[in-house]
Amino acid sequence: MKHILMTVLLSVAAPLAIAGEGGPVQQVIEAPRQEVGPVIVQLEESIPLIMSDNIAGISIGTSRIADVIVHDQNTLFVTGKAYGSTSLHVIDTLGNVVVDTTIHVVDASPTRLRVNRAGSDYSMDCTPNCQASPNIGDNADYYQSIISQARDAGQ
Repeated sequence: MKHILMTVLLSVAAPLAIAGEGGPVQQVIEAPRQEVGPVIVQLEESIPLIMSDNIAGISIGTSRIADVIVHDQNTLFVTGKAYGSTSLHVIDTLGNVVVDTTIHVVDASPTRLRVNRAGSDYSMDCTPNCQASPNIGDNADYYQSIISQARDAGQ
């Protein structure tokens, strides 16, 4: 009888002892990650990313390089703000990271022309004729002058 009582006691107590005081250990379910990226976006342009999972949140490594906006439960828009790379994580409604990728902001425009004079860069957009189009890394005076003109023209 003592042996039967001990067996019953162990069968009830063992799972609780293994699980600890908080009760049974909850199973962690790892959501499958969506294969996205690396994401390549043109400087000062925006591209949509369609997710298969509902989006609950995002994390961007460096917001100075790229901006990410949640448009709706399955759509993100990524905008290139400065040259470089940064990380992007997308979290689903269960709190799982479903996307872990890199965003690369590049200048791959076939119509952009960069002229280097005396060590300073001057960017132009040549669609169909070349016009001043200041870009990050251009000569500071050139950049400020064109930006000021554009600002004044918009007033």
